[in-house]
Amino acid sequence: MRLLHHQPCLLLVGEGNFSFSASLCEARSCDAHIVATCYESEATATRQAVAKSNIQYLRDRGAKVLFCVDCTKLKEHFLPADWKFDCIYFNFPHCGRKAGVKKNRELLARFFFRSQDKPFHVEGALNHIFTQSVPFQHPKPMIFQTELEGKLVSFPVPEIFLDKINRGFLDTNSEHPIRTINEKLTDELGKSFPVQKVSASLSLMFQDCHSSSSTLDATWMVPAAQSNPKAKSVVNKTAADTEAFAFPSGFPAWDDTDLGGSLISWERDWIFGHYCLRPSLLVSLHRTVRDRELPLGTFLVLSGLAFRKCKLSAHALPIFHESVFICVVNKGTEEACSQLLAENLTSTLCALLQPSGFKLDCTADKPKTQRNTFANPELQLLKSKYFFSVTPDTSDPDPNKLCVGTLSTTPWQPTSIDREIVCASLNLDLLAMHVCEIFDWRMLWTSDERFLNQFAGGHLGPFKSFSLYPVSYVHDVSFWVPKPEKFNETQLHAIARCVSSESVVSIQLLDSFRHPGTGQTSLCYRITYQSCDKALSRQQVATMQMNLRKEIQRCLHVTLR
Repeated sequence: MRLLHHQPCLLLVGEGNFSFSASLCEARSCDAHIVATCYESEATATRQAVAKSNIQYLRDRGAKVLFCVDCTKLKEHFLPADWKFDCIYFNFPHCGRKAGVKKNRELLARFFFRSQDKPFHVEGALNHIFTQSVPFQHPKPMIFQTELEGKLVSFPVPEIFLDKINRGFLDTNSEHPIRTINEKLTDELGKSFPVQKVSASLSLMFQDCHSSSSTLDATWMVPAAQSNPKAKSVVNKTAADTEAFAFPSGFPAWDDTDLGGSLISWERDWIFGHYCLRPSLLVSLHRTVRDRELPLGTFLVLSGLAFRKCKLSAHALPIFHESVFICVVNKGTEEACSQLLAENLTSTLCALLQPSGFKLDCTADKPKTQRNTFANPELQLLKSKYFFSVTPDTSDPDPNKLCVGTLSTTPWQPTSIDREIVCASLNLDLLAMHVCEIFDWRMLWTSDERFLNQFAGGHLGPFKSFSLYPVSYVHDVSFWVPKPEKFNETQLHAIARCVSSESVVSIQLLDSFRHPGTGQTSLCYRITYQSCDKALSRQQVATMQMNLRKEIQRCLHVTLR
């Protein structure tokens, strides 16, 4: 018979106790016509109590149950002129008992009723493997203390850094690819120069007395408070411990009096003339060199976290590990030292990048993407000599270059002393992404063992993603901007990072409209949410989008539409 209605018709072959057919019938309710078949006779099949119950359940709900149906000869049971099936299900195809692989393959070959002298089209075919992801959880608020100018400064860690502070990627017992790359760079440098490693922790913060817009664009501005100098050197505190800290006047209040709520209410208010998270380990370059009385010609090696305020991008890192190599030389010899250091680093980096198909360029030409917008005087005095850029190994005459490091010189302070400082700064996270073929910087920070196990023992092979098609969610947001020339899109990106715990992967300007009467400008942005390693639900994203709308209205002083 041919079904004349629009209900989908589903054929199930090779059923055993009909449990799948019964479950499918229950799930589809009355919106499908189900034909369930098995190879055995009805007398044999109903010997099982479960099968007998399922068969009766199917028949009571209008499903058709047939027996002695050979799935390799379906034309004998269902003439094409009389039957039209939307889907055919064959669960766990097997000949039964202890049939070998050969017989089961023959079964499948005969089941796909088509000319056997034609191969199947497998181009673009996919095997989907489902595994359990790490649950998506918001980290708890935390207060961090660091020494600055001989005093302890406490600051609440911005939400997007809560799961990244104190991860220990550079510790001696770490097998993270970032540490492996750093160790290889240091070891190769030590073959050509005397090397001293800095084991003492450096301050995560510096005091910025400049209020320029360049500082705002380049560095995370974080409120901080001075603590008792007699306290312990560096400690971490959770929200429950923060009652002992008094924040400077003028800072917005917390969302909740017990500090159990969001930190967004005040950490999004950009404060000038206070403390900044360091954009580089070089912000205290001269003091670091003087405090350690570095011998001439010896390289000081520093490694640690650095922070940049940037827009969302696959290669724009708001937090990364930096490795710095510093050498004090007599004035007039800095050019020779710079060239030797450049050759050493180039040789090491080329060897690391070669298996991944990327190549390294070390030139004196400033990359188009290179920015030097820091108001910090230490960084402004640096004179760039070389730029280390990574490019795909392609025939493209103008490939995209990504700067992963610089080599610079700067006069000794005070300048009355005839010495120069040669220093190289490398972004270890960007290097790890290219060496290990990791295309999303957030993956470097995952706690998933499926990532970490791939680099056990210092292995630096290509990363095999365990989440090929993570689900994504798209939301739009529109608002009126009173003065568009003062609207800072980078701050919109910063808010999106925080409310989503780095789950926003794209912010795209869809439309801009200027009202002829009021002069106000309306902006419409498309926000794409996607986690690279965790299970992100639709409801969680909806909550993030609500928080985003609330925060951009409060912090950017816009009117939502």
